[in-house]
Amino acid sequence: MTESTGIPGVDALVAAHAAERSQLNAAFVVNAAEGTVATVRQDELVAQQAAARRRWTAAKGQLTKARKDGSAEKITAARQRADNAYQEFTRISDAAIAEMQQLLGARLTSNGELLKQARQTWNTGSAVIDALVRSGSTEPPCAGAR
Repeated sequence: MTESTGIPGVDALVAAHAAERSQLNAAFVVNAAEGTVATVRQDELVAQQAAARRRWTAAKGQLTKARKDGSAEKITAARQRADNAYQEFTRISDAAIAEMQQLLGARLTSNGELLKQARQTWNTGSAVIDALVRSGSTEPPCAGAR
């Protein structure tokens, strides 16, 4: 709650600024929480992609080993495992990239909304300052109005 400035027309502006500031503070909290969740999910996606890459690399190593052995049967089986591992890696990578793009898009939208609220808060703060200047007051709004 803000204290009265005693200046006609300014108290309503101070109250509006306080309300906008409260919305901005809430937006910061939500934005931080969403950022944390997005970061955790991105880390999970990267880990999934890295694990699939390791499986593909291991399968390629088995194929190399089978080629050195020279058995056509072993080479064919190893080639199939390497091909399957690559397809899995590609599928996981494509899905991870698509989801990361969605997460990034959501973060950009959220940041845009946060900046919009910040701009509105600054504008209402500027209106308070302008009203104080027009009133001829040399005193800033009381501490409770911040």
